[in-house]
Amino acid sequence: MIKTIRFLFAVIFILGISLQAQEKFKLLDSTITQDSTALSEKVVDSVDSLIESVPQKVKTAVAVLELDPNGVSESEARALSDRLRIEIFNVGEYEVMERDKMNRILNEMQFHLDDCTTDECAIEIGRLIGVRKIIAGSISKVGEYFTVSARLIDVETSKIEATAIEDVEGTLGVVLTQAMPSIAKKISGQTGLEIKKTVIKTAANIITDPEYSTIYINGVYRGESPIKIEIEPENDYILRVAKEGYDTLEKPFMLSKGQLLDINIVLSKIIEPEIIVREAPKKKRSISKGFRVKYIKTGSIDKINNQINQINNLLLDHNQLFEEPISQHDPFTKIESFNGIEVYNSSQVGDNIGFEFGLGIYRGDLDQWFSDMDKGNNENYSLVTWSPQIMMNLRFAPIRYPLFYPYVDVGFGYNLLFMNAYYNEKSLGGPMYQSWGLIYGIGFEIRPIRFFGMSIEWNRKNLDMRLMDIDEVTDNFKEYDLDKIDLTGNRVGVALNFYY
Repeated sequence: MIKTIRFLFAVIFILGISLQAQEKFKLLDSTITQDSTALSEKVVDSVDSLIESVPQKVKTAVAVLELDPNGVSESEARALSDRLRIEIFNVGEYEVMERDKMNRILNEMQFHLDDCTTDECAIEIGRLIGVRKIIAGSISKVGEYFTVSARLIDVETSKIEATAIEDVEGTLGVVLTQAMPSIAKKISGQTGLEIKKTVIKTAANIITDPEYSTIYINGVYRGESPIKIEIEPENDYILRVAKEGYDTLEKPFMLSKGQLLDINIVLSKIIEPEIIVREAPKKKRSISKGFRVKYIKTGSIDKINNQINQINNLLLDHNQLFEEPISQHDPFTKIESFNGIEVYNSSQVGDNIGFEFGLGIYRGDLDQWFSDMDKGNNENYSLVTWSPQIMMNLRFAPIRYPLFYPYVDVGFGYNLLFMNAYYNEKSLGGPMYQSWGLIYGIGFEIRPIRFFGMSIEWNRKNLDMRLMDIDEVTDNFKEYDLDKIDLTGNRVGVALNFYY
């Protein structure tokens, strides 16, 4: 257009000059040619100056955000958004910012578009990327209808200056080729396009009760109800509707060309048979909660007497073992037995398994100690050997007989052994030994009544005792190689059991 104006001005101006020159002067051909060329150049310069002085229309910078998808995929919405940018550019009213440039600016500012769904957020984006107006909108699908909406927002005033909306029945192709150009014209202040209605296609509109039932046509999955399905006319079809908890229904149908058929399906709910669950009566346990007292006879006296014998020999050689020197005395008396009493608290873990926690006390010549408790200690020097113990056991009773319960014991315990010397009632100290011991054994219980029983058992306990380093007496026993004593051995016990 600018070139055309420039040419017209030049022709008019040249013609006027030529007519005026013919009336007043007669010039030579060579002179006229030179003057005409000079005049033409002046005319062109004048026309250029005139055109440059005419104000040109400045386009407003605008950015188009991605359409918010609802019922369509994000990739489809992105493609429609790109088409809308192109159509707005083709209208020519706005200068449209490219999507890549907009995303690059927002990425540099670490601004994320994922959660930007409000007009306030769109205005903030417009300020960040430096445009005067921003276009935001959405694309939605309900059934066979698509709705495209857009709004033009002024970034500075935050006002919506224009809106556009198009409802399209058909496919995304119609939205792309017809709705997007119409939206672009409307949002630019022009009249939108007339969108042609799509031809009614042969389709089945399937509605079910309950909703969201699975739809199959000729065995092919087509989606969930409610749904509209386009099919080839004049063919036989089998509709199958399935829903968890309902009876599956199959129905034949056929459509003629151009027919839209509404199919309403009501599924019958499956009635599940009532199942009555009755708890089986619990079996009476063979062992319930209770406690028992057990008397244990050991075979460890030889090992303890051997230790006492070594102590006597060292004292005869005037070696100091205890806290005070012991001179001119009868040798310490050897023991005749080393037995104990254990008390257990027991509880049932399972039908055939019980757990026991027990405390025990063992002492040299235990029976004599009980009988002499009220007499006091009348000897000048004496050596007392005793052992406190803690035990934890698991009892297995896999077989049951009337009044008779065989069982197996497995457990462990922590054991101490004291050998204290006394002068009359005064303690002179002595060595202390310790050991963790494994216990295992077998036994059987006779229970004539439910709340009382008596058991006999055999077990073996590992008692590899080691000296504890606690005082000078310990050092003395270490010096003479009395730092250990092994009391591992077999034991036999008799217990009285009480249950509640």
